[in-house]
Amino acid sequence: MIGWRQPACLCLLTAGTATSAQADLFDLIDSRLEWMQDVAAFKHANDRPVEDLEREKVVIDKTLEQAALAGVDPDSAQLFFEAQIEAAKEIQSCWIERWTEDQTSVPESYADLTTEVRPALLDLGGQILETLSDQPPVSTASQADFLDTVNVECLSDDSRAELFDSLTKMRHAQ
Repeated sequence: MIGWRQPACLCLLTAGTATSAQADLFDLIDSRLEWMQDVAAFKHANDRPVEDLEREKVVIDKTLEQAALAGVDPDSAQLFFEAQIEAAKEIQSCWIERWTEDQTSVPESYADLTTEVRPALLDLGGQILETLSDQPPVSTASQADFLDTVNVECLSDDSRAELFDSLTKMRHAQ
């Protein structure tokens, strides 16, 4: 990844409302979104559009498959991952806009989309679903901890709120 972030687990555990499993979950979500700067750099350098509906379908299909295996309700998983995709596009667009305005800030190196980023994103998606399957649903009481942890640069407050809302709606499969 372009930038390195320290895990936020310690501060979440001392914050009071998030369990350690939720702290891990929030870190995974943040880590997945942190990759979007690399995605944006690759797309910017290779003149690719931010929106890739074909790839989004692949991600959602894989999510439904992984959700079923993890014991997570596929419909609620789909809603959450669709919110993540929208957040990812917002982050990518923001970075590309910045680099378009200021060519001196364009990264010279970044992770390869096909061989590095996508496998990492699929792995993180699977870890998110596994973590969700091992705990009770996320409660609205942990929203402050979520917002403290999931604070990727270029992610709007509205998108963070949408992510959290969709996360609280995730359920175990019946």
